Amino acid sequence: MIFHFKYPRKALRKLLFLLNKPILARVPPSILFTNWIFQRLLGINRSVPISVHYTSRIKGYKNMQLGDSVKYSFAVSASANIVVSDGTKLEVGENTIFAQNVCIRTSNHDLIDRTKYHKKSVKIGRNVWLAHGVVVLPGVSIGDNSTIGANSVVSRDIPPNVVAVGIPAKPIKTITVK
Repeated sequence: MIFHFKYPRKALRKLLFLLNKPILARVPPSILFTNWIFQRLLGINRSVPISVHYTSRIKGYKNMQLGDSVKYSFAVSASANIVVSDGTKLEVGENTIFAQNVCIRTSNHDLIDRTKYHKKSVKIGRNVWLAHGVVVLPGVSIGDNSTIGANSVVSRDIPPNVVAVGIPAKPIKTITVK
């Protein structure tokens, strides 16, 4: 039996909503389908139980604590590279969004002895925007309602309610939250 829908996009959105995934209902069906093929059939990001953009790489999902709306960014943000090492944690608050090419790490090599790793957890607050090409290094905390500008490297803690840019990222403007 073949089902024919006059409006397949609407049907898929209704189905995702009924499956208690209203966040993914905003993702274009073609992206969801492509993500599914790469994850389930080709095995890229197979260990991640949520939809991940087919050009992104996510490792250490079991050590992540994500707000529900962050799952939308995982599905549509291309070329993200997120690695959460064992013994560390990545916390990402609700309504945080990622642009393309965001890189987040919770471990790094020692400067002298490259066989050693330094591992530290990363915390990203609620309502944070990580713009294109942002790199977040181990041990960093980004405060709520902050925006990190394109191609910035976050190597130190960023306070809440600021716009931070540069290498290393530094606050340049305070945001007033209503």
